[in-house]
Amino acid sequence: MTRTWIRPVQLGLSALALSMAGWAGAQTAAPADAPPPPPAAMKKAPDKPPMGKHHRPHHRGDKAQHPGDRDPATREAGAAREEARRGKLDTRTPEDQLQRNALARCEVFKTDLDRQACVGRVRSGQVSGSVQDGGTITEYTQQVPVPQ
Repeated sequence: MTRTWIRPVQLGLSALALSMAGWAGAQTAAPADAPPPPPAAMKKAPDKPPMGKHHRPHHRGDKAQHPGDRDPATREAGAAREEARRGKLDTRTPEDQLQRNALARCEVFKTDLDRQACVGRVRSGQVSGSVQDGGTITEYTQQVPVPQ
């Protein structure tokens, strides 16, 4: 004869033991003759150690905020001012930047003749086609003297 009832009884007793342990550990109400707890306003604040310079709040008048709390546009403007003060701010127009990037691509050529041809294509090449049609072609003609 198999004892199929043992496992459910064991589980039931385990559940009963856990619930009794929880009930015994639960907090009970204070006895009626105990004094009421003091109000929050009368509690003494815990002693805090003195704050170092890096923990002290920044005072900037009515707008006391942490520098990281500012909106991104204000942070970017401040960073631009700082770079301009250092003399590292690039004030060139986007067209100048594009021209400078195109000339920087010519630095990969090893020979001086190839590098000059690249610079010539960038500065005075004749462009035909369009991106919408599938691409642009830059044509540049350079006369190279034949060595004698």
